[in-house]
Amino acid sequence: MIHISQITNKTKLLEYWRKPTKEEIKFGHGAKHYRDFEFTDCFDENGLLKQHIRSTEDSLVYYSSDIEFPQRNRSRN
Repeated sequence: MIHISQITNKTKLLEYWRKPTKEEIKFGHGAKHYRDFEFTDCFDENGLLKQHIRSTEDSLVYYSSDIEFPQRNRSRN
């Protein structure tokens, strides 16, 4: 876990990402979507970096850019 006191270069924004929704994939927008959040909104009350944030604009969950989830192979060979 990353604590706010460990960060020396406090930028104004931190980048988070999310997977595309089914509707976005349907219309050809199937890439990862990135969004910047205010630095102070990215830490909880204990000063730890939030691993995910729910956007107030689109109500979707965005994950910290430091986190990568493995892609699952859905083929049934």
